[in-house]
Amino acid sequence: MMSTPDWRHMMFGIVFPTKAELEVLQCPFHIEAQNRNSILAEHTTNMFHYVSGQEIPGTEVRAPWTSYYTKLANAPIAIANYGGIWFETAMHNRCLMAI
Repeated sequence: MMSTPDWRHMMFGIVFPTKAELEVLQCPFHIEAQNRNSILAEHTTNMFHYVSGQEIPGTEVRAPWTSYYTKLANAPIAIANYGGIWFETAMHNRCLMAI
């Protein structure tokens, strides 16, 4: 994918997709795990970054991989941000996919 450099790239090495790339995006697609807690707090309301194996508070579940998580009816949901859009993620054949 082509990309447009912006502050995320300069600050954290995160590459932001172009408008044309976002227009043709279809789920499911391969997505990189978000190993760093690099998204500004104002964009992560009710979302938390957990490290693989870390207990997710309020549940009996440990994070299966390092990423952001949110809860739906007290069940943890793995999520990732791509192009300013949050996607639910799932592991399929050892590849993380946005679904």
